[in-house]
Amino acid sequence: MAEQMATEAAVQTPPAPRESAAAVSLVNRRRRGVVGGAVLVAVGITYLLPTLGVPNATSYLFLALGAAFAAAYLTGLNPYVYLVPAATLISFGTGLLIPGWFGLPPEATAPVFLASLTVGLVAVFIIRPNRRWPLIPAAIFGLITLLEVFRVATVIPAELQPLFVPAILIGVGGYLILAPRL
Repeated sequence: MAEQMATEAAVQTPPAPRESAAAVSLVNRRRRGVVGGAVLVAVGITYLLPTLGVPNATSYLFLALGAAFAAAYLTGLNPYVYLVPAATLISFGTGLLIPGWFGLPPEATAPVFLASLTVGLVAVFIIRPNRRWPLIPAAIFGLITLLEVFRVATVIPAELQPLFVPAILIGVGGYLILAPRL
């Protein structure tokens, strides 16, 4: 009887090879370090850019942080919670930098920024179509962009514009914190 139980236990739990367990452990440790390491590299590069004379250097922080989250997304740790900040931050940075890159007039800044956010959120939906929530803010930003471009209305009053970026970041961050099982 004891021999039969020992045989059943051996069948139920096959021995794992040490090398493959060690390799998996090493990969998991490297994956865990991707976000932290990439964020530190992104911040370091962004602090270096003004010294090198790069115009609008602080706007590149959004691109660099977005790239850090994109790297984490691509490692497959927990893709959606990295995909959303990657797209949001990259679209922020792009929206801030495009007017300077192309010499656009100041009145184009807000619509370009909002259009960039719209594209970033639509990209999240395209990559992960089972998650439809990004379409809600994308539609709102898209509508505001159209209203601004065609001078139908100024939706965001000038005194509230400095609060817009923090509100979006806090809103997206809050969603990621509170949303169940992303």
